[in-house]
Amino acid sequence: MGVRAVAETTRRRMNAVRRQASSKAQLGRFLIMASVAIQTAFVERSSAADPPPTALETKASGPQTFYCDDRAGNNQVTVLSESTLEDFTSVCNRVAGKCVFDPRRVESFSGSFSIRVEDLKTGMDLRDRHLVGPDWLDASQFPAITVQVEKVEEVKKNAPTSASLVLVGTCTLHGKTERVRIPASCTYLDETPETMRRVKGDLLRIRATFDVKLADYGIAGPAGSDYIGLKVADTVRIKVTVFGSTERPADPLTVDRPDTPAKRPPAAPPERRPAPSPTPP
Repeated sequence: MGVRAVAETTRRRMNAVRRQASSKAQLGRFLIMASVAIQTAFVERSSAADPPPTALETKASGPQTFYCDDRAGNNQVTVLSESTLEDFTSVCNRVAGKCVFDPRRVESFSGSFSIRVEDLKTGMDLRDRHLVGPDWLDASQFPAITVQVEKVEEVKKNAPTSASLVLVGTCTLHGKTERVRIPASCTYLDETPETMRRVKGDLLRIRATFDVKLADYGIAGPAGSDYIGLKVADTVRIKVTVFGSTERPADPLTVDRPDTPAKRPPAAPPERRPAPSPTPP
């Protein structure tokens, strides 16, 4: 093979190497660009799926435990029944419960609230006795109504210390438990000299309104009667106002039962005195 032939072969091989290197470089650049595009899309999707938490403008931060009783405010549950022949309202002013609330992350809210059936009053003694009787709420067998909040959704800040939200969880009534979504609002109150006149600690106020269909909980009235729809609404409207405080309530006092004697500390042993010295003769 002549010199020219060798040179031509070498040139062709060098060109092939350059083309191969160029293809690899282009492939490398393509892979880098594709990787960047995928990471960007993932970040954008994650940001859209997980928006920043809703934060209220409060002094406190981090999870706070609120104890719900009548120390902090006028807790009230009203049940409005509007039927064909009769309208009436049942009222309960005693709400118990506890919730955990982070004012800098409203979405973390969870808690449990309950009332005693026997505390519902309609303003008429006879109707009150019927309400708690076996044909209706049956307080002897199902003494409490409980709402368990597992999470919240659709949180929207409406004011510096207030937000609207939907409470998601369960309602247990008349021995049956159903899933519920309850539109509500919450307002956080930092401790001030004014609030301390009622109770120490920060306060949380929750207001909610929702409907309950009696048939969902097996409440039908006396067998064979036409009360539902005629004198009692088949769906009642519930309105709730609950106050909670970060000040833990005192433990309730216990009362000794007649058949259980009170425990008393053991009596101290009698003091031993030295024997008197003998009198000399």
